[in-house]
Amino acid sequence: FYPKSIAVVGASPNEDKSGSMWVKGLISAGFPGTVYPIGSSGGTILGLNIFPNLRLIPGRVDYVVVCIPRQSILELLDDCAAKKVKVVHFFTAGFSELSEGGHELEQRMLRKAREGGFRIIGPNCIGVYCPENSIPYGPSSRIGVSGSVGLVSQSGGIAGKLMQIGVARHINYSKGISFGNGIDLDASDFLQYLAADPKT
Repeated sequence: FYPKSIAVVGASPNEDKSGSMWVKGLISAGFPGTVYPIGSSGGTILGLNIFPNLRLIPGRVDYVVVCIPRQSILELLDDCAAKKVKVVHFFTAGFSELSEGGHELEQRMLRKAREGGFRIIGPNCIGVYCPENSIPYGPSSRIGVSGSVGLVSQSGGIAGKLMQIGVARHINYSKGISFGNGIDLDASDFLQYLAADPKT
């Protein structure tokens, strides 16, 4: 919830691509840390250089948002291990929610996470929301007023609707999370965190 740097894998100069929308959302929301766009095409977005590879980023990377097809993710996880990333969040879908082959891929992802010393949120999820740290919910710039209610949801759509309804009823959130398939971190992990969180 408090990364100092976020890399978005799947960004491009085309601002309508999902990875680019995540970059735009973080910048527009005023995320105080460093945002690193990653994309094989290179170029720039919003004045930021797009790195062709995670390993080429000169600074530290705490949190990675993944918006690339699942066929490329195992190599990316090797890059995350080499870069000593702390958390990898998979916005990418198409895993065990679709097929048995997706379940097998998730198990390979989990092994790489254990060997590489990082944690996984997802796949197939929106990830974290933290208004205090100007991290919007999903690829948007929407940031509500920081409050005291924590929200944990498997579903990204349900979490988004609860946040929308909550804000309309003056329920403000300290933190929110959509964890999707939950192959690593799941509801019990986030509930344990929120139970000890002084802001919640």
